[in-house]
Amino acid sequence: MREQPPKPVDEEERSRPDESFLQRFHRRKQEARRTEGDEAAPAMAMPSERLPAGEASLAAPAPELTDADMPPLESLTVDSDYSGFLSSKVSESLRRAALRKLFHSSELNVIDGLDDYAEDFTSFTALGDLVTAEMRHRIEVEARKQAEAVKQALLDDQETPAEDRSGDAEAAAAAQAEFAGEDGELPTGESERT
Repeated sequence: MREQPPKPVDEEERSRPDESFLQRFHRRKQEARRTEGDEAAPAMAMPSERLPAGEASLAAPAPELTDADMPPLESLTVDSDYSGFLSSKVSESLRRAALRKLFHSSELNVIDGLDDYAEDFTSFTALGDLVTAEMRHRIEVEARKQAEAVKQALLDDQETPAEDRSGDAEAAAAAQAEFAGEDGELPTGESERT
């Protein structure tokens, strides 16, 4: 590798030995911006002087377009120039109608496959004979609940005192007596069964 000769140090930098690296960096950036600004200012002030004579007329600002200058919406295609509709003098309703026509075209109306909310999740395909682990778990939980309910009902029947059960028998006898009528006999056909 060759060694490069040391770069010459500006006299300005030698005269400021108390300046830190960041201070020198900031000063040099400010100087560079000032020199760029001085060069760019005349170029921006006189654009027509820099352009050839034929192109000077192209640099003149174009008049603002209005609704009357716009083509009919029916004639617009995807390849049409829609930039005129974005002019500030074009009415909002015409601008929206033109952009709606543009974005509803089949070339631009494409749903992104990565969009989470673009699909219809309201209709599901049938699982058929497939039983998922979640379904199996829910079936087991429901079976346990029903078994507990039956078990609780049996325990409640066993805990009922004999007096309550005799009350049920008395109520059944009263209902049968009421059905039998005032004479105490069951209607014909009924007595043969008992």
